[in-house]
Amino acid sequence: MFDEFKHSMKKKFVMTDRGIMRYVLGVEIMQYNNGIFIYQRFGKEICKLVFNPIVPGCKLAKDNTRKRVDSITYKQMVRCLIYFLAIRLDLAYSMCLIARYMEKPTEIHMAAVKRFLRYLKGTINYGLVFEKGKGEKLIGWSDSDHA
Repeated sequence: MFDEFKHSMKKKFVMTDRGIMRYVLGVEIMQYNNGIFIYQRFGKEICKLVFNPIVPGCKLAKDNTRKRVDSITYKQMVRCLIYFLAIRLDLAYSMCLIARYMEKPTEIHMAAVKRFLRYLKGTINYGLVFEKGKGEKLIGWSDSDHA
């Protein structure tokens, strides 16, 4: 079935078979006999780790009194981080909160992004595991702020 599919795709598209997939769109993939583990790594820098992506009780808001930061850099950082939502559902609340302020970010917003990065560094081995033959279904999940 796989060979048939690859052959039909090669007829319509220019493609090559590179074997077992290990990396796609910033997502790393480890395939085992009993399933697949999907995860992302972000940066190898040394930083102080934190245990939650946003300061508990933090309410980011538009703040015209604080010093502005470069919005292009902020946007680039946020756009990179958005890919984590594909495999890290626990980051949804924090990521959406940070992404709201891409137009006019201030120092406080940049600090939130940096904290988010420090959290990622501490949870670098988190990801999704899909096991063969389990037939389990995702019924619910909780964001990392446990709301």
